[in-house]
Amino acid sequence: MRVLFGWEFGAGLGHLTRFRPIGDRLVAEGAEVVLVLQDVDRAGPFLDPATGRTRPGYRLLQGPRWNIPGDPAIRRIPTHSFADVLRLIGYGHRAALANRLTAWEGVLAVAEPDVVVGDFSPTLNLAARGRVPSVVIGNGYTVPPPGRPLPPIRPWQDALEQFSLDHEAQILDAINGARTARGDPAIEHLADAFGGDRTFVFSLPLVDPYARFRTEPTLAPFNMPRGIRPLPWDRRRKDGVFLYLPSGHAHLKAAIDGLAGSGAAGEAYIGDLAPGQARRYERPGLTLHAEPQDFAAVMPAARLVIHHGGLSTAVAAVMAGTPQLILPWNLEHLVTARAVEATGAAAIVPGDRMDAQSLSNAIRRLVDDRQRAARAEAAAATIELGNPEDGVAAVVDTVRRLAAG
Repeated sequence: MRVLFGWEFGAGLGHLTRFRPIGDRLVAEGAEVVLVLQDVDRAGPFLDPATGRTRPGYRLLQGPRWNIPGDPAIRRIPTHSFADVLRLIGYGHRAALANRLTAWEGVLAVAEPDVVVGDFSPTLNLAARGRVPSVVIGNGYTVPPPGRPLPPIRPWQDALEQFSLDHEAQILDAINGARTARGDPAIEHLADAFGGDRTFVFSLPLVDPYARFRTEPTLAPFNMPRGIRPLPWDRRRKDGVFLYLPSGHAHLKAAIDGLAGSGAAGEAYIGDLAPGQARRYERPGLTLHAEPQDFAAVMPAARLVIHHGGLSTAVAAVMAGTPQLILPWNLEHLVTARAVEATGAAAIVPGDRMDAQSLSNAIRRLVDDRQRAARAEAAAATIELGNPEDGVAAVVDTVRRLAAG
């Protein structure tokens, strides 16, 4: 059995941490797994660190890429639905979409998989549709509910504005133009491009932006940190703050300066930091870790966690019962941040307040906030991740059945 795993959109490692346990199980059963990734530099979990080659049972291919705009000003363009997000990267451009659809069709023709497993890969889903049995996995954000118009991504928004509806119509028209040119039937809704023959959504209702619109239950995430338990306030590090931000965060330096200037007992890990760049962020009184930290160890021991709103990080901090200061840098992060804020366990920093002095003041205020700490402890009791084996087994069993025809 040959299974193709495809990843098209998204910058986080969560997509690959969903692939890994499923792929490993399939490889252990004798399957060959072909990884087709939009960013092969992220393939580390599937590589032998000594040789740089893929681990036994895996093959790695570069997937079709989209030209994601890098201009920070683009974040000021309103994105209220997934169609608004897709439009920013050119998904409504007929030729660009058709070219990438052709590229995915070429990947399928060369790889000849028995089953496709896609994570945040709508163009792969479209290429496989009606040709290769397909399974879609993802979190709540990446899998909008099928069979209906797109809902607002922002759960606090009741209805979409006209520009979002127009964008959805334009992108659906581009998709169906490419499909009909190939002799394939049109799809009815844009949301249907995000699903497969079987679709598995791994999310907690707390952080699922489409929770109120789903008609099928979600599964507990199996790629979340485990074994995290809150510690009583008096057993946590006095003034202890843990900061975790990606190196590409637009306000990373201000956050580091704000933490150092607050006088808190700060420690930090900066994700994807290029070699030799760590010295730029060294500050007196701040412990800067060179390696990723064990959330189960550092988060319960801290009195405040500062992060960007990544899903796993936010949920881990809730599980630790630790107050959070969230600096969102994209829409998905903001949606997650607002969900955690609603529990009373977090404060969100607006973009225009992410200067070092404002952050320093916020850190000093929050690290001593016993009321927020009590709300964070109460929120921790509401998180139940379930058995991670259940989700992996469900996907693997489905892949087996689809491959068997």
